[in-house]
Amino acid sequence: MFSLILPTYNEAENVPRCVEAVCNVLVGREFEIIVADDDSPDRTWEIAEALENPRVRVLRRTANRGLSPAVVEGFEFASGDRLGVMDADMQHDESILPQMVDALDTSEFVIGSRAVAGGGYGDWSLTRRFSSWVAGTMARVILGVKLSDPMAGYFALRRDVFERVRERLSPKGFKIMLEIFCLARPSPFKEIGFTFRTRQAGESKVSAKVAREYIRSLFELRRRMKQA
Repeated sequence: MFSLILPTYNEAENVPRCVEAVCNVLVGREFEIIVADDDSPDRTWEIAEALENPRVRVLRRTANRGLSPAVVEGFEFASGDRLGVMDADMQHDESILPQMVDALDTSEFVIGSRAVAGGGYGDWSLTRRFSSWVAGTMARVILGVKLSDPMAGYFALRRDVFERVRERLSPKGFKIMLEIFCLARPSPFKEIGFTFRTRQAGESKVSAKVAREYIRSLFELRRRMKQA
């Protein structure tokens, strides 16, 4: 079974659309969708429950909030032997999900990338593209990872990859993909291109504070990689 985690915070408008889109592309497969919601003020968790979709399970989180902890708790809550993470805001292209799931037959880790063939950044401004390039370059230089798009946050992996690093994770911020990848060192891994979409509703969670935390966390992750 494939378990897709949708970490959410104030995504009430997006969740119904996202669930419908995912169900459409994964029709005929064994899968579940875990909405891991950080007790959103807009009651995203309640909207997800009201869908009454047998494929959807809701994890309402009231402590240790944040994207990375939500993903980890979602993985632990999930039933599948294959796990995935996708944004609920419709910026990640759900149409590549079947390719990502199938790629796990031969790869331990699969990443949706905006920077490989078939990928793109949509209508991003040059300034935003440059900021993303800087963040990705920092990850590649500081952590030594050979990923085209370390910041995508759209990924799938075999459960055993998660399990072999679970006790070593210190999930903070939004770098959970990088943390698992760097500590587990999956081999082989695969990158599949997708074009980033414009957010349809809600607000971006990225801020200057998040950027500062990201930089600090890269050096902390490098330190832990050396201890492994």
